[in-house]
Amino acid sequence: MNSLNRISLSGLRAIEAVARLGTLTAAADELGVTSGALSQRITRTEAQLGRPVFDRSGQALRPTQLGRGCGRTG
Repeated sequence: MNSLNRISLSGLRAIEAVARLGTLTAAADELGVTSGALSQRITRTEAQLGRPVFDRSGQALRPTQLGRGCGRTG
């Protein structure tokens, strides 16, 4: 439980929004932040998790197996 306290809630929200909506821009709009700020949150949270949540290829963000699990609801 102690390690979960070190993970940013805003970063987890950022990851969930991108995984669910499919784009950084759409997620940033929904969360009311810039794409750059959202990208930094994701990068910081991935570092806290010690695992990548997205594969980065050019401008595209594709969820890893871990990231695909973040966008699930229900």
